[in-house]
Amino acid sequence: MIRPVRRILKRICSTIIQKRIESGEVVYFESPLEELAFKYLPGKNGDQGRYFAKYYRQEEFEINSDSSSVDLAVNEGFLITRHRYEIYHLIEGVHWNRGVRTPWNWKQAGT
Repeated sequence: MIRPVRRILKRICSTIIQKRIESGEVVYFESPLEELAFKYLPGKNGDQGRYFAKYYRQEEFEINSDSSSVDLAVNEGFLITRHRYEIYHLIEGVHWNRGVRTPWNWKQAGT
C-alpha cells in the first residue's frame, strides 16, 4: 500500500518540477537516491537556465543541464524549500555511513 502512494507522490513532484522549470521559475529539488540537492535558475531573455547542485557536506557547484543526475532528480526527485537547499551542505549524509544490516544472522560456511 505504501509503494503505490509513494509512486503517485513522485509523479506529482516530478510534474511540478518540470512545469516550474518550463515556466521559468526558480526551483529547488533533491534526489534522495544520490543525496544531492539542485537549484534551477532560469536564463534571462530566453537563454537556457543553469543548474547548481550540492552534496551533503559539500559546497555548491554548477552542473550541466544534460547530466544524468539532473535527469534523475527531475524525474524521481522531490521539491524542497530554499532554506533546505541553503543548509544542505551542513546536513550529514546517512546513505554512505550506514552499516550493512541483515534480517537474520548468517551462518558461516562449515559451521
